[in-house]
Amino acid sequence: MRWALVPPPEEDASEEGLKVSEVMTPKVIAVAPDDSVAEAARLMKEHDIGSVVVMEGGKLVGILTERDIITRFVAKEDGRRPEDVKVREIMTKNPILINENEDLIEAARIMSEKNVRRLIVVNKAGKVAGVISARDVVRVAPHVVFILRERLRLANSWKGTFPV
Repeated sequence: MRWALVPPPEEDASEEGLKVSEVMTPKVIAVAPDDSVAEAARLMKEHDIGSVVVMEGGKLVGILTERDIITRFVAKEDGRRPEDVKVREIMTKNPILINENEDLIEAARIMSEKNVRRLIVVNKAGKVAGVISARDVVRVAPHVVFILRERLRLANSWKGTFPV
């Protein structure tokens, strides 16, 4: 019997075989657009998460992230208190979605291309099924970062090679 450092492909749980649904956080914490930023931040702290999904009437209307709070509220320095600012004023509208059956590498590619740290995961019916973050990707498959970087480097090296 031969021992190999790298298992054969059929035994390898390759990152391309991992689906978003296997890595995402299925427990979604939601707020309403008219909730205060203070309430949303309290929920983020309580659940140790970096974002909350914004739902109105059972429908996804946005996402509020730590980055939104910092760049659209704290950095504005307009003197308003977090209790007086509504989530709808600073949330990201039209968040980027990904299907739960997509490959993990596709999720990482979208995050990199769109410069976001989180994607909202939806099921076949288009309902929110979870959230996947860059941290989730790196936790499960840290080598995906290297693979993605190489794929992007190769893609960029081909740009301009062929006349359009």
